[in-house]
Amino acid sequence: MQLSMTIPAEPIAQGRPRFSNRGGFVRAYDPKKSRDWKAFVAAFAEQAMEDQGYEKPTGVPLQVRARFAFSLPKSKWRKREPVKAQWRNQKPDLDNLFKAITDACEGIVYHNDSQIVKVVIEKIMVAQGDAPYVAVVFEDAGNLSV
Repeated sequence: MQLSMTIPAEPIAQGRPRFSNRGGFVRAYDPKKSRDWKAFVAAFAEQAMEDQGYEKPTGVPLQVRARFAFSLPKSKWRKREPVKAQWRNQKPDLDNLFKAITDACEGIVYHNDSQIVKVVIEKIMVAQGDAPYVAVVFEDAGNLSV
């Protein structure tokens, strides 16, 4: 199995859980921004599964490669020499970005995110004028060779 998808949008990290107290019971929930992003990613994952000929979630160990590409702020643009792509060492945290993607794909691409056994993730700023995106590749991890 190899499933690739590129989401043409600014990456959004998984937010901290919020809590409410209704009827004497505390309830935890995702912030609206995180819920909306996960629904958007889930729709892309379902479409990618359909487009690439996969009908149901896989049960095999998976390796995941992901690139979170943020847009370059207008304040960093240069007229004479356009800014090239570069590493982004600012918030949001890489693990929170990845968590939002894995939560959204659970039940669509794989049964449970515990099936992910190998991960390669990176966070960049795109070159000046390029659009932000999230690129994710899910692959069969194969057999462990020690």
